[in-house]
Amino acid sequence: MAESIKLDETDIQILEILQENCKLNYTQIGNELGIAESTIRYRIERLEKRRIINGYVALINPRMVGLTITAIMMIKINPQMIKEISPKLAAFKELRHLFRSTGQYDMISVVNARDIGHLNDVMGEIKQIDGIHELIVEVATQLVKVDPKFSLR
Repeated sequence: MAESIKLDETDIQILEILQENCKLNYTQIGNELGIAESTIRYRIERLEKRRIINGYVALINPRMVGLTITAIMMIKINPQMIKEISPKLAAFKELRHLFRSTGQYDMISVVNARDIGHLNDVMGEIKQIDGIHELIVEVATQLVKVDPKFSLR
């Protein structure tokens, strides 16, 4: 498990700005914070090296690109096969987030699919994996909140 890294106020401010708009350049961030561009560049590079910043992505609305179904998938797996099955599940592009979990289910996933038929196809493929004991899927009916930003304070 990754160790938590203590951030100073400047790092927190930089991360908050990048979470709002990662397209800003070093000069723009520096101007907003009243800090030299070279300092911003150094700090962002350090945050990247320390793997606090893991990348920069566009946040896409799945419905607008034809992924109309969002579901939560809960999976029971033969305990001796979890390490073997995890990469097989991770290979499914429809499984957007995949977590090991405690409690009744061994893994939980957020799934995006084009339609119910596509979701059923994915479920069928997963059920065919040796060691999958149970698969429960709950289709989301309404998006209430998605927030990719983390509170740093």
